[in-house]
Order: sequence, then structure tokens, then C-alpha cells
Amino acid sequence: MHESNIQKFAKMMQVIRGMEADIGIGSLSKTDKAVFTSIADLISLSGKEVEVKDIALHPDLISMPMPTLYKCLRDLQNNGLLE
Repeated sequence: MHESNIQKFAKMMQVIRGMEADIGIGSLSKTDKAVFTSIADLISLSGKEVEVKDIALHPDLISMPMPTLYKCLRDLQNNGLLE
């Protein structure tokens, strides 16, 4: 039987949730996850530490208010996900 796009999407989301749990970000808010994944993306591109201004300019975060970004960074650090 042929899988529909909805079924494929549901399976993909299950895999993503499993991966989130494996790396310890499953319980984070959507905004914390967005900041975390944007930082990972920037590090993979540059291979080095990134600055807050670079994070704020990431396409996924460009419209995020700076106070929200700083709160997410603090939360990620408090959770041991950032140094």
C-alpha cells in the first residue's frame, strides 16, 4: 500500500521527537528549540563559536525579539546545552 504524504510526515515527526529526546531537547519550548537548532546550523557552517548578532540574523530567528532570544540563550545555558 502506498503511504500518503500525511503518513510520511507523521513518521518523520516521530523520528524527530525521538532524536530531540535523545539529545535532551525534547522538553524545550519551540522558541528554545529554534534558537538551539539555529546555533547548531551556524556552527556547522562556520566551524567556530558564533556571536549573538549572528544568531539574531539567522533566517529562522530574524523576526524574534531580542529579549526573547536572550531568554532562550539563558534557558539553554541553564539546561547545560550551551557553554
